[in-house]
Amino acid sequence: MILDRYILRLWMGPFLGGLLLVLGVLLLGRALKLLETVSDSGQAWVLIGELLILTMPYFLLLTVPMAFFLSMQNTVTSLQQSSEMDALRASGVSYTRMFRSFFLVVALLWAGLTFTSMVLLPQGQLGFNNILVKVYAMKGAITFSPQRFTEGLDGVTVYVDGEDDSGLYRGVILEDARDNISVIYTAESARFEMRGDYLELRMNDGVRLEGKGADQRMLAFEHYQVTIPVSGGRWQERQSGDHVTMMTVSELWDHLQALTKPDAVAEWNRRLLLPSTVLILLFFSLPLSLTQKRSGKAGSLIVGIAVLVLVYNIQLMLHRQVSQGAYPGWSMWAAQIAMLAMGVFLWIRAEADRLPKVFSAAGEWFYLLHQASTHWFAHRWSKKNKL
Repeated sequence: MILDRYILRLWMGPFLGGLLLVLGVLLLGRALKLLETVSDSGQAWVLIGELLILTMPYFLLLTVPMAFFLSMQNTVTSLQQSSEMDALRASGVSYTRMFRSFFLVVALLWAGLTFTSMVLLPQGQLGFNNILVKVYAMKGAITFSPQRFTEGLDGVTVYVDGEDDSGLYRGVILEDARDNISVIYTAESARFEMRGDYLELRMNDGVRLEGKGADQRMLAFEHYQVTIPVSGGRWQERQSGDHVTMMTVSELWDHLQALTKPDAVAEWNRRLLLPSTVLILLFFSLPLSLTQKRSGKAGSLIVGIAVLVLVYNIQLMLHRQVSQGAYPGWSMWAAQIAMLAMGVFLWIRAEADRLPKVFSAAGEWFYLLHQASTHWFAHRWSKKNKL
């Protein structure tokens, strides 16, 4: 128990510090984006505060596994650099025994993240959208937040990648399901204008897709115009059942059983699988941190960040493919299980001191690269001072 408490103390500080730092950066970036949307309101900062609170569940699902993984890497490398790990291993203490307390930590984090994913995340999405609806209603106009799906019109979902100074949207995706037939438009650029009780969409250089499977029809266009009626020129308050990202657990499950639509399948699997990322990263943390002592912490942390990027990009890619119906839902589980199996395999190899040589070589490469760059900069600096 003394060993467990000691190792947990080593881990806790970097975990909390890293979590607060990453959350702060993400929240600041989101606040700056939201400021453009709500700046015309007299309660701009109050609205921004509410919106940031509602985005916290999503940010926690991303940042908690990251902070856990990087802080555990820091703990492992610290024990190794100080030779404490060598002494424990020489005393017959296995890696699993050293870090057994983290299995309990992972279980607690998984439970908390599952509650966040299944309950708090859809509530946050619903609240976020409804606050934006109120902001748009106060403005008397319709705008779209960049890089975010907007469901402010009945049966229509809009995504835009960005907006230039002239009000022209770039990278537009629009799904029109008003007639119970999904029609998807993609366009390089588009302009949205209110015409009384109608929203007029003028799209440029894109594709119109209608239907599914063998019955799908595609039309490429240079210019295309769509007109959508808007109730009184105003947006309506969203309900949890309006979109899969806002549905409660029971609503999403019923929707999945009734329709088995790809977006519902992808959303259900995403909510279940995202919390399990912390378990995958637990098993990767030990083998990725066991480098030669002279390599220091930098090499293992850089490799760890690369693994984080890889894991999250695989999850994101599969979620998009499943939501579009290109891949079956089980592919998301297959990828998660494969990554978990790889992590367990590497942990077992590390326990037996039989890690692949590439792991120790990677740390050595980073060490040699660091030394070479340090000497190069020192040489250039000395030459500059002589001149």
